[in-house]
Amino acid sequence: MNLRKINIPFISVFLIFFMGQSCSSPKPGVYTNDQIPAGKRSDFHELNTQLFDGLKANDPKSLSLIFSQDMIDRHYTLKQVETISNHIKEGAYTLMDEYYLVNKRKGNDTIKVTGRNINDHNLVIDAETPEMYLALFGQRSIPNQWMVSVIYCKLSYGWKVVLMDINPYTKSGKTSPELYELAKEKYAKHYLVDALNLMDLSHDCSEPFQGWINPEVAAGNKFYTSLLNEANEKYRFPLVIKQVPTQPKVFRMATQTTPEGVFPMIYYYSKVKLSDVAGIKKENEAVRNVIGTIMPGIDKDKHYVFYSVFNKRPNSYESVDRYEVTDTLK
Repeated sequence: MNLRKINIPFISVFLIFFMGQSCSSPKPGVYTNDQIPAGKRSDFHELNTQLFDGLKANDPKSLSLIFSQDMIDRHYTLKQVETISNHIKEGAYTLMDEYYLVNKRKGNDTIKVTGRNINDHNLVIDAETPEMYLALFGQRSIPNQWMVSVIYCKLSYGWKVVLMDINPYTKSGKTSPELYELAKEKYAKHYLVDALNLMDLSHDCSEPFQGWINPEVAAGNKFYTSLLNEANEKYRFPLVIKQVPTQPKVFRMATQTTPEGVFPMIYYYSKVKLSDVAGIKKENEAVRNVIGTIMPGIDKDKHYVFYSVFNKRPNSYESVDRYEVTDTLK
């Protein structure tokens, strides 16, 4: 986080504030959730309500009342507001955690978040002003959640939002560490593609806040790399499905995000004309019958497997027809 560009008179008396803060401020430290003094916490919650009212309405004008001048001047702030507003439509946000920081000096401050078992983590924050407030908001009602993180600073002209961001937090209802553990379980069963897909999702939501650090991130990255190397050795594309008489060729394995979660997506070429719907369906049924032998576990323990069938490989310069198939497993 870079707050050094905040162009306000506060900066000129920055050290004075650090040397002698208001008597009404608690002693230096980090106050978490209900440790935050009641009066302060109430004031912060009023700011949060004002913030999300403006975000929900996609109303930058009203938000300018609680944004710092630096936030107002940033060219991407309007896009952030629009993005968060759109995600609010997918699932309402609730306050997950909040931290009130009374800083004694400048520099990085690490908050250790414990007692959450596999989801323990650290939060690294730049202590740039004497008083700061970090609020983390999540969507508890949907499987693919996005976290909104907001940092307020007490500036010379009041408490203002100096940083706001939105990043993936869960995929298919699981956090990054939970996806990592599940990937290890799948790999132990020799479900390589499943494990790789899960690690891809784990990587996507490993940093829901830019200062969020999972203790297992290094081990997870090493495991992810080993899976990639193994998959590249085992699956050489295009992969001919020899068990099917028409011998379709898989050219890509990926995932498809839906409101219910994230599921495998398999792309393949077919010699059967897409206009021959009956023929495409018959071939796909044969593919579905053998896909578990080619990619063990791909058709187990999930709601769907998606297929996208082509007569010609898709590219960036033209529209290529396809036939979409959803295999509902349970």
